[in-house]
Amino acid sequence: MNDRRPERPEGWLSRSHKQGRPWFRRTRLGYLRWRTRLDERPHTARVYRATIGALGALIIVVGLILVPLPGPGWLIVLTGVAIIASEFAFARRLLRFAQARLRAWTRWVAASHWTVGASLGLATCACVVGAVWLVLLLIGLPDWVPAAWVPEWTGLG
Repeated sequence: MNDRRPERPEGWLSRSHKQGRPWFRRTRLGYLRWRTRLDERPHTARVYRATIGALGALIIVVGLILVPLPGPGWLIVLTGVAIIASEFAFARRLLRFAQARLRAWTRWVAASHWTVGASLGLATCACVVGAVWLVLLLIGLPDWVPAAWVPEWTGLG
């Protein structure tokens, strides 16, 4: 019996390109071919890696700026890490670590009493309200907000 695998035709990179819907398979195979051509040119590959690194770093910096503000700061940071992880091994390890911590945290909250989840929700809401109040305190209320709507105790009037 022949234990040797048959030769793969030109452009056949792996069996993983068979996953998903047909349009996705074609797109993935095209991407894999493009990456193979890119990696054959060392200078172009270095420029590509540097571009991906700079783009990911920029997204991480924007996410870190947004972390204390209301919004998806940590999600943006993790998106930047995921972009960098497409090219760099250290970022892949960091992303796996963050995903494992997030899964463990989610399991812990889900397994806890409902009051833990409610308390976390209230604490998040208080942080968002506090951040909005601080921003409005620093920059002032917009002109379109009627003064009658703002209570005296907020310090915004």
